[in-house]
Amino acid sequence: MSLRSVVLALLVAAAPAAAQEHAAPAPAAEPATAPTVANARAGVSAAPVHAAAAAREVLQQQEEERAPRNGPGFGQPEALMIVGGAAVVLGILVGGGGGGALAFGGAVVGLVGLYQYLR
Repeated sequence: MSLRSVVLALLVAAAPAAAQEHAAPAPAAEPATAPTVANARAGVSAAPVHAAAAAREVLQQQEEERAPRNGPGFGQPEALMIVGGAAVVLGILVGGGGGGALAFGGAVVGLVGLYQYLR
Protein backbone atom coordinates (compact mmCIF):
# COMPACT_ATOMS: atom_id res chain seq x y z
CA MET A 1 0.00 0.00 0.00
CA SER A 2 1.56 3.30 -1.06
CA LEU A 3 1.66 6.51 0.94
CA ARG A 4 -0.60 8.19 -1.60
CA SER A 5 -3.38 5.62 -1.12
CA VAL A 6 -3.10 5.88 2.68
CA VAL A 7 -3.44 9.67 2.57
CA LEU A 8 -6.36 9.40 0.17
CA ALA A 9 -8.10 6.87 2.45
CA LEU A 10 -7.64 9.16 5.46
CA LEU A 11 -9.04 12.14 3.59
CA VAL A 12 -12.07 10.19 2.44
CA ALA A 13 -12.71 8.91 5.97
CA ALA A 14 -12.25 12.37 7.51
CA ALA A 15 -14.75 14.16 5.27
CA PRO A 16 -17.90 12.56 6.77
CA ALA A 17 -16.52 13.01 10.28
CA ALA A 18 -16.08 16.75 9.73
CA ALA A 19 -19.68 16.99 8.58
CA GLN A 20 -20.85 15.47 11.87
CA GLU A 21 -19.48 18.28 14.05
CA HIS A 22 -22.08 19.99 16.16
CA ALA A 23 -23.13 23.38 14.91
CA ALA A 24 -24.44 26.13 17.14
CA PRO A 25 -28.24 26.08 17.31
CA ALA A 26 -29.97 28.69 15.19
CA PRO A 27 -31.49 31.57 17.13
CA ALA A 28 -35.22 31.29 17.62
CA ALA A 29 -37.25 33.48 15.32
CA GLU A 30 -39.43 36.11 16.90
CA PRO A 31 -43.11 35.32 16.66
CA ALA A 32 -44.96 37.36 14.07
CA THR A 33 -47.58 39.78 15.28
CA ALA A 34 -51.16 38.87 14.60
CA PRO A 35 -52.83 40.75 11.76
CA THR A 36 -54.84 43.63 13.11
CA VAL A 37 -56.26 46.81 11.67
CA ALA A 38 -53.51 48.77 13.43
CA ASN A 39 -50.80 46.65 11.76
CA ALA A 40 -52.34 46.86 8.29
CA ARG A 41 -50.85 49.22 5.73
CA ALA A 42 -51.03 49.51 1.99
CA GLY A 43 -47.84 49.48 -0.08
CA VAL A 44 -44.27 49.38 1.08
CA SER A 45 -43.16 53.00 0.84
CA ALA A 46 -42.72 55.08 3.96
CA ALA A 47 -43.72 58.36 2.29
CA PRO A 48 -46.63 58.93 -0.06
CA VAL A 49 -45.55 59.14 -3.69
CA HIS A 50 -47.44 61.18 -6.21
CA ALA A 51 -47.88 59.82 -9.73
CA ALA A 52 -46.36 62.87 -11.43
CA ALA A 53 -43.24 62.79 -9.26
CA ALA A 54 -42.83 59.06 -9.87
CA ALA A 55 -43.20 59.55 -13.64
CA ARG A 56 -40.57 62.34 -13.64
CA GLU A 57 -38.17 60.10 -11.72
CA VAL A 58 -38.66 57.22 -14.17
CA LEU A 59 -38.10 59.52 -17.17
CA GLN A 60 -34.95 60.96 -15.58
CA GLN A 61 -33.57 57.46 -14.96
CA GLN A 62 -34.27 56.48 -18.58
CA GLU A 63 -32.46 59.57 -19.86
CA GLU A 64 -29.45 58.81 -17.65
CA GLU A 65 -29.34 55.25 -19.00
CA ARG A 66 -29.39 56.51 -22.60
CA ALA A 67 -26.73 59.16 -21.99
CA PRO A 68 -23.25 58.30 -23.26
CA ARG A 69 -20.90 56.97 -20.62
CA ASN A 70 -17.84 59.12 -20.01
CA GLY A 71 -16.14 56.79 -17.54
CA PRO A 72 -13.02 54.74 -18.16
CA GLY A 73 -13.13 51.46 -20.05
CA PHE A 74 -15.35 50.08 -22.75
CA GLY A 75 -19.04 49.32 -22.72
CA GLN A 76 -20.36 45.86 -23.46
CA PRO A 77 -20.86 46.39 -27.23
CA GLU A 78 -17.32 47.69 -27.68
CA ALA A 79 -15.90 44.82 -25.65
CA LEU A 80 -17.86 42.29 -27.73
CA MET A 81 -16.51 43.76 -30.95
CA ILE A 82 -12.92 43.66 -29.65
CA VAL A 83 -13.19 40.08 -28.37
CA GLY A 84 -14.87 38.97 -31.60
CA GLY A 85 -12.14 40.56 -33.71
CA ALA A 86 -9.44 38.96 -31.59
CA ALA A 87 -11.12 35.56 -31.94
CA VAL A 88 -11.27 35.96 -35.73
CA VAL A 89 -7.56 36.80 -35.91
CA LEU A 90 -6.69 33.91 -33.58
CA GLY A 91 -8.82 31.53 -35.62
CA ILE A 92 -7.03 32.54 -38.81
CA LEU A 93 -3.66 32.04 -37.12
CA VAL A 94 -4.62 28.60 -35.77
CA GLY A 95 -6.04 27.38 -39.08
CA GLY A 96 -7.70 24.03 -39.73
CA GLY A 97 -11.15 23.04 -38.55
CA GLY A 98 -10.71 24.38 -35.02
CA GLY A 99 -9.39 27.69 -36.27
CA GLY A 100 -12.31 28.00 -38.67
CA ALA A 101 -14.77 27.39 -35.87
CA LEU A 102 -12.98 29.94 -33.69
CA ALA A 103 -13.01 32.52 -36.49
CA PHE A 104 -16.70 31.89 -37.17
CA GLY A 105 -17.58 32.21 -33.48
CA GLY A 106 -15.52 35.39 -33.23
CA ALA A 107 -17.34 36.82 -36.24
CA VAL A 108 -20.70 36.09 -34.61
CA VAL A 109 -19.62 37.71 -31.33
CA GLY A 110 -18.24 40.74 -33.17
CA LEU A 111 -21.43 41.17 -35.19
CA VAL A 112 -23.56 40.94 -32.04
CA GLY A 113 -21.41 43.68 -30.51
CA LEU A 114 -21.78 45.79 -33.65
CA TYR A 115 -25.55 45.32 -33.58
CA GLN A 116 -25.73 46.41 -29.93
CA TYR A 117 -23.43 49.36 -30.63
CA LEU A 118 -25.51 50.64 -33.54
CA ARG A 119 -28.86 50.05 -31.86
